[in-house]
Amino acid sequence: MPVVVVVDTNVLRYALEAEKNIRSDRETIIAYEVLAKLLSSDAVVFVLNEETAKEYSRHIETVRQEIRRRRIYPQFFSLLRVIKAKSKKVPVEMHEFNLKGEPVGRKDIHLLNSAKTGALKFNTRKAFVLTFAQDVYRGKEARNGEGVIVYLLNLKDESERKMLEDIF
Repeated sequence: MPVVVVVDTNVLRYALEAEKNIRSDRETIIAYEVLAKLLSSDAVVFVLNEETAKEYSRHIETVRQEIRRRRIYPQFFSLLRVIKAKSKKVPVEMHEFNLKGEPVGRKDIHLLNSAKTGALKFNTRKAFVLTFAQDVYRGKEARNGEGVIVYLLNLKDESERKMLEDIF
């Protein structure tokens, strides 16, 4: 059974910065390691909708500009190539959720919607949203009437990273 994962833009950006050694703090290294591990699994499906794709493009371009500014070569991302190959687009759909914990900000609800749409499309009951944003994700999970549970995992928290590792 596939595992549906939605990666918040901050995780993607940190992982790309770690790949090119732009930053080497703890968060960027964690982001890179988690994404590399997920990408090596055949069971993981990365999903994104149009809104998420636009956010990704904006952050990827920002990192590319930094690479050009620092004259880092080669300028391509090996991580991004694998992410593109494993990513599946899902339509933009609005879903309702019963949140356990604090509510998710309106500007980031598209991540939950992508996760749920992906879980329904790939016929699985669990989906994961990976982030570092503490101000947005104080909730732990989001449920709906169709039996899908979207787990909100903050990668800063080691116990939440462990939960992700236990799946594999």
